Amino acid sequence: MPTYKIRGIDLDFPFDAYDSQLVYMDKVLQSLQQKRNALLESPTGTGKTLCLLCATLAWRKSLGSFTTGVSYTTGGTGTDKSDAGWKVTPPPSQFPTIVYASRTHSQIRQVVRELKRTSYRPKMVVLGSREQLCIHDQVKSLQGKSQTNACRFLCRRGKKAEEDEDDDEHVPENHKQRPTRNRCKHFGRVHGYLKNDPHIGEQPVDIEDLVNIGTSHGPCPYYLSKELHKVVDIVFAPYNYLIDRGYRKSLHFSWKKSILIFDEAHNLESICADAASFDLTSSLLTTCISDAHRCIGLAKGRRDKSTDKPRNPDDFAILKALLKKLEKRIAEVPIESKELGYTKPGPYIYALLADLNIRHETASKLTDILEAASTLVEEDNQENSTGNICRLDSIREILDLVFRDGETTHAKYYRVHVREVEARAANGSKGKVSRTLSWWCFNPGIAMEVFPKLGVGSIILTSGTLSPMESFAQELKLDFPIQLENPHVITANQIWAGVVPAGPSGRTFNSSYRTRDSLEYKQDLGNAIVNLARIVPDGLLVFFPSYYLMDLCIGCWKSLSNASSMSIWERICKHKRPVIEPRESALFASSIKDYTTTLNDTSASGAVFFAVCRGKVSEGLDFADHAGRAVVITGLPFATSTDPKVRLKREFLDQQSRAVGALFKKQVLTGDEWYSQQASRAVNQAVGRVIRHRHDYGAIIFCDERFTYPNRLSQVSRWIQPHIKCYSRFGELVFTLTRFFRDGRTRGPTKQSLLEADNGGYEGEMPSSEHHVDKFYMDKLLSPLTTPVPQNCSLKASSLSDTKVSCSSFTGKVVPANRSSLSSDNGKVVDYENSRDICGTFFHERKTVVSQERCRADSCQQSENPKDMSLAPCFTKKRKFIAGEYDLKPHVGNYEHPSSDCNIGSQTSQGGVDLQCKGDGTSQSNIESGRQKGNLPADFASSAGDDTQGSQGLAFLTQVRDKLSSAEYKDFVGYMKALKTKAMKIAEVLQCISSLFSGPERLPLLIRFKDYVPAKYHSLYEQYVGERK
Repeated sequence: MPTYKIRGIDLDFPFDAYDSQLVYMDKVLQSLQQKRNALLESPTGTGKTLCLLCATLAWRKSLGSFTTGVSYTTGGTGTDKSDAGWKVTPPPSQFPTIVYASRTHSQIRQVVRELKRTSYRPKMVVLGSREQLCIHDQVKSLQGKSQTNACRFLCRRGKKAEEDEDDDEHVPENHKQRPTRNRCKHFGRVHGYLKNDPHIGEQPVDIEDLVNIGTSHGPCPYYLSKELHKVVDIVFAPYNYLIDRGYRKSLHFSWKKSILIFDEAHNLESICADAASFDLTSSLLTTCISDAHRCIGLAKGRRDKSTDKPRNPDDFAILKALLKKLEKRIAEVPIESKELGYTKPGPYIYALLADLNIRHETASKLTDILEAASTLVEEDNQENSTGNICRLDSIREILDLVFRDGETTHAKYYRVHVREVEARAANGSKGKVSRTLSWWCFNPGIAMEVFPKLGVGSIILTSGTLSPMESFAQELKLDFPIQLENPHVITANQIWAGVVPAGPSGRTFNSSYRTRDSLEYKQDLGNAIVNLARIVPDGLLVFFPSYYLMDLCIGCWKSLSNASSMSIWERICKHKRPVIEPRESALFASSIKDYTTTLNDTSASGAVFFAVCRGKVSEGLDFADHAGRAVVITGLPFATSTDPKVRLKREFLDQQSRAVGALFKKQVLTGDEWYSQQASRAVNQAVGRVIRHRHDYGAIIFCDERFTYPNRLSQVSRWIQPHIKCYSRFGELVFTLTRFFRDGRTRGPTKQSLLEADNGGYEGEMPSSEHHVDKFYMDKLLSPLTTPVPQNCSLKASSLSDTKVSCSSFTGKVVPANRSSLSSDNGKVVDYENSRDICGTFFHERKTVVSQERCRADSCQQSENPKDMSLAPCFTKKRKFIAGEYDLKPHVGNYEHPSSDCNIGSQTSQGGVDLQCKGDGTSQSNIESGRQKGNLPADFASSAGDDTQGSQGLAFLTQVRDKLSSAEYKDFVGYMKALKTKAMKIAEVLQCISSLFSGPERLPLLIRFKDYVPAKYHSLYEQYVGERK
């Protein structure tokens, strides 16, 4: 396992690290060492989770050894109401606790799987809900609050039964009270299990492992994890354990200097805002009134029972009266417009509650009554097995939110809103009109501001789609001095990205409300998808901005047909079997199964999944390899502008922007900017479903003219931007996309099962075997070799621009993983100071994988194939409308694969690569051979007068071949031929070549090419170089 020294810390990594991974880990360590927050974006498939774990745990290990064993005491009261009088005691430790949070339990499961692949073994635990961890026969079948209250009830009964058994120790057997059956036997066994196995958690354990322990040995997995989290080095938990105030209070470790990591944090702002808001519907309030009335009767019936804690029915009568008064108060709110509703500033909530005599002084008393009422109802539910769910906890949570910390200053970030909702009956007729009282938070930073107050050391947010980062940081109201937008680890020939503003019939693609309802738009979009379904192999994902538009288009495609021709839908089905994302969550699993089954069916030519941006398909699913060869974005998923929450959010940001901008003279996020960026982030999430790992490849197709706008393209993920080309005609897209997938059959991996690769399908995982990776690259690299390579010559096909044989610069210290070396570096310590070393060499302000828009104007074209269609950059060509559906056979049949003579100076006459070490004296013949074959102009590499210079020329040509795609390399050859035959002026050639070599990763090519430019043209070339820099 390679070891890297980054910022003075020895870091073990399971594989040879890619250059982008080294930069990512350096940023993580910088954040931890400097105790500063970090915002880190790294595309799906770059192994960010593995990097994050290795860097964080290496830093933690550098402070001291990981924790072992468990310290515990008995006789304590515990922290939970249902505790049985014992607790684990956190040892006095100067080492910080790491909390690794992700959105879902399934994502945490994947993170734990990654941890198992590292060499680090910290003491760890996974926190989960009772829904995932409960093993009690009856309780595990319940959900939500009902399950929580049932669990607490049975645990209290179990504790009481144990106390009774202790009191009856000397009582005759026939006089002993038999403990009730309503108790949880698993809760009482946690203490004994921890005593017998104090080393639990020192090997990675997942939720399933905890459940298996509980099933086989008896302890409750839920309470086992709750006790264990007090003494571990790293805690894995869902977001709500950090964001939700109630869950956060249940965490018992030292917050001071702790490290908080939020993985998949692209939705963190909306999660924080939702956690700090509430919606009180009429139906919920009615249910709470009913529960309060029920408590009055229960309290009266149990008043005389000596075994129960006395409860005053008058308290519940007061509660019921308050709730009824609140219901009446909401009903009296004047709503003049159903669309606008009734809106007031956030502090109005206190005036509304003050009418009910609910203030800071009385809120705590009311909260106690609500808690007692919830317990009473749940106890009755358990004893009578009614299965009802008590909703009174919802009112208690609302009061906790409004009167948090005894302050009111946070209310200025809220808006009170009352709206009417007209219910629909089952037959579709209009139902009863109900009202909803909402208190919406428009400052997500409220949920995060507590962490600096607790003394947290560093907060790291990471995801594949955080851009634009400036607004993301502004929304969370935290300072993120350390930021990174990492490139992808794939090469340029693994991705095809294009914008097509019009369909086969020339109709403009624009999904806005102005055009989306037109028949022409829906027809042309359908015809475009018919063509794409025919071109794209295996799985095709098509994302719509909304369910409404998806249903509208599919309905149109199914209905438009006549006796002489098939409908658009039938033509799509002819090429791929369709699957449609359902609105109902319960049906989603079956739709995924249908898609999987179709893809694995050898008799089918693939499947097309019609889905919606922000839907389940666009979030978190892994469509690797053949499961997702292309993704089509049919429009921009703007939120409904008339939605009251969206409208008020935009108004809030505009007011804040004007106030802060006038006061501090700085740019602040406006409502329109937020509205636009939310749509772009949803697009980036959907686009991220394809190209899920290093060896994957796929296409990204934007079918909306608005993606040709520079401001819109700038919000697409940075790693995609350099690859995007704008096609003025749909036929150009068809031709180039066909060529991409035809070439892809030779570059792509074998088929893997949908959503599940050998490594479990996790988006951040690397290949399951490093030997497999080396073999993949070695076979590909060594296949053209015709001469043996000397043992003292190391071959590196690296993405690091300055990597050379015997390089004494930074690249000699850091061995990139995406090189194939004839000698193994396993076990070798590679020194890597910090990311500034990289920046000083070839990563200076590196933001993206570089493959900038190429100069492809007509004056720069010398196409060798008359069938080639030139690709038009955005705004360079006037759109031409081409009618009809495209047949690809003429293009495919006449297209010729790039000939072997495109390998300038890098192939021998036998077609093999002639790789020689410095000083062999054979490289110059290859340069000469290249000239004789007509690939090079006479004055190219004219300075190579000796063996050393010839070797440098060959090395440069090889590097050009590595850095350019096959199409770009073919252009490079064409320019050199045009220079030799004087078909183009040298100024035009230099301009086009400087365009080919533009971007940070190709900057060394841009600079080194000057050595082969005649001296009299140096000043002209330097001018072009300056423009490209």
